[in-house]
Amino acid sequence: MSNDKQKLTAEHFYKFFQCPHWIWYDLYEDQQKKKAVPPLMQMIYEDGLRHEKEIITGRKFEEIDTALFKDLDEAFLATVELMKQGKNIYHGVLMDEHWVGIPDLLESRRGKSKLGDHYYVVYDIKNSKEIKDEHKFQLVFYSLMLEQIQGVRPQEAYVINSEGEQKSFLIDEFLDYFHLTLGNIEKILDGQKPPPFLKSGCKKTPWYSLCLSDTQGCRDVSLIYRISQMDQRQLYDAGIKTIDQLASTSMDQLQGLLENWNYDKIVRFHNQAQSLVKNEMLVLKKTQFPEVKTEIYFDIESDPTRGIAYLLGILIKEKKPESEPQYKYFLAKEKKEEKKIWEEFTKFIEGLEDFVIYHYAFYEKQTFDRLALQYGVKPAVAEKFRNNTIDLLRAVTDAVILPIYFYSLKDVARYTGFQWQAEDAGGAESVVWYNQWMEKGDQKVLQKILDYNKDDVVATLVVKEWLEKQKPKMQREMLPEL
Repeated sequence: MSNDKQKLTAEHFYKFFQCPHWIWYDLYEDQQKKKAVPPLMQMIYEDGLRHEKEIITGRKFEEIDTALFKDLDEAFLATVELMKQGKNIYHGVLMDEHWVGIPDLLESRRGKSKLGDHYYVVYDIKNSKEIKDEHKFQLVFYSLMLEQIQGVRPQEAYVINSEGEQKSFLIDEFLDYFHLTLGNIEKILDGQKPPPFLKSGCKKTPWYSLCLSDTQGCRDVSLIYRISQMDQRQLYDAGIKTIDQLASTSMDQLQGLLENWNYDKIVRFHNQAQSLVKNEMLVLKKTQFPEVKTEIYFDIESDPTRGIAYLLGILIKEKKPESEPQYKYFLAKEKKEEKKIWEEFTKFIEGLEDFVIYHYAFYEKQTFDRLALQYGVKPAVAEKFRNNTIDLLRAVTDAVILPIYFYSLKDVARYTGFQWQAEDAGGAESVVWYNQWMEKGDQKVLQKILDYNKDDVVATLVVKEWLEKQKPKMQREMLPEL
């Protein structure tokens, strides 16, 4: 084992995927500046452990003595001994120089290797439905260590997902992407701080405030909404590192410097840079919304740890004089009630006439499709829903450029002056509150969930009505003086 290098673990791939600075700050920053891990992230981690225990109950495996984990070298030697015997292993320790990994399951397969007439493949148990890129990074990492130990690289790696389904992918197809990422992580472990970059994943880390202040401090181009790390590199290569440089470069110059970018993308980023530098909003066009009898504002609260959409909240605004918007909700107190609230919600949609449903971003439509697939829905109701929904995020980004870094409902509504009742309001906090309510039945906690959801749908209404009032500034041509 090499002592002069920082250990590389599977967790580094997860952290890099969220925010590359997370790794660097963990190693080299003053730990007093580190905030607590967001409660939802801790809850997902703990729930993942519970899910692991459920999955492994029906499988035969050997478990490494937990006392050995005080010395990973000892745990590694114990793992190799079990591998030589062809045993299936839970939480075995793999090592190769400064690489250390603890996959969930090592499964023996028939075939020649250094170990004899068998070799190993690796499984991870994940509390999500799809195989995400960060899961693949971790599994390739384990598989490459297995190759060093057994002399054979497995062709496939496996994930057991939140529904107990086994999914696999071909390791060779992911190797180039893996090595590119690995190279970047190794540089960070060696002390090279990544260039500033602000992304939504930074919010999931305990270092978000530092990420934000560092990026703001150098006015990096990554402050621009929806810019990718590839975009940032290309702008750097063109000599543009700050929002000020981007804002002051003419469109003609930018087109010459960024020949592989389409015109609309250059315009969007250029406008966003100018908005941030001037701290002014730019209105691109007037938004026209349909005139209808009933406007519905729709927001869903879901718990990823239980796989449940537990609250479907709606605000109903009738086009009547002096009519106050009415809040209505469909609440599932446990997973088996999800079907019931789905049926109540679709019955409500079925009864609507001359209406439009406003939601913010893709999640509500995505969840509607998932629940329709899971529990069924009348084709006419599904069509009615899909034909009468408007995504306000799309409407906002089409019509205005705002001097903000993210365009979430929270960011945009707060920009317009709206405030949530709870200071700690957020979708993640709602999940934590829901679990507290499930465990303790505290009605005050339930009311907090309902108040938060009501604030979300009211915020959606506020953004819609605010956007409706925005018009582009008409600049009069100056007449020549006589």
